Amino acid sequence: MDYNSRKLVPYIPPAEYDKVAHEFLEQFYPDALKNPMPVPIEEIAKTGLGLDVQYICLSEELDIYGMTIFTDGVVEVYDPDEGLYDTKSFKAKTVLIDPEAVKKTNTGCRNNTIAHECVHWYKHRYYYKMQKFSLPRYAKYCKCRVDQLPESTDEENIMESQAIGIAPRILMPKNTFVEAAEHLGVAYGKDNRSAICTLADLFDVSKQSVEIRLEECSLL
Repeated sequence: MDYNSRKLVPYIPPAEYDKVAHEFLEQFYPDALKNPMPVPIEEIAKTGLGLDVQYICLSEELDIYGMTIFTDGVVEVYDPDEGLYDTKSFKAKTVLIDPEAVKKTNTGCRNNTIAHECVHWYKHRYYYKMQKFSLPRYAKYCKCRVDQLPESTDEENIMESQAIGIAPRILMPKNTFVEAAEHLGVAYGKDNRSAICTLADLFDVSKQSVEIRLEECSLL
């Protein structure tokens, strides 16, 4: 894998997303590469990557699922009791998850958001650390929204796409996911709803993520 030498954005084509997820699990939780199982992603974030995972409201609209902080400084958060935005200081290697935003969906969304933030730290921290030379009082971070903002840079959009693509592959590594799906008899033209629910429970992800993963693995 190559990095852009000027901005340190990693070059990861979509065809290599499974490889990156495999390498991540090989380093932090190799058991998930041997048998189908839920990946304890929050524990990996804390003990494997050394991230401080905190739950705090990030926006009034609940349109921000998570945030990874790469340098010490202040960031804007939302106080739902006061109905106001405020700034708070955080240390580098902090991951903020909005509990109300992920609650709108399910536990699988929370796990995917944590995995998403892990990918940002694992692959994108060098890019964001380079930004600390401008406005040093403010932390360098990435906010992961329901929809990307139009003012996001090309580099930010590339890295967001990488995190979106790699995170579910960490939670559902290809070989064990395919093994579980085939054991449940997933196939074209069948009513796979029961199997999809079972896979979602097994890997602790959402049913939508399972359906997308089945398509990626050419099982649907």
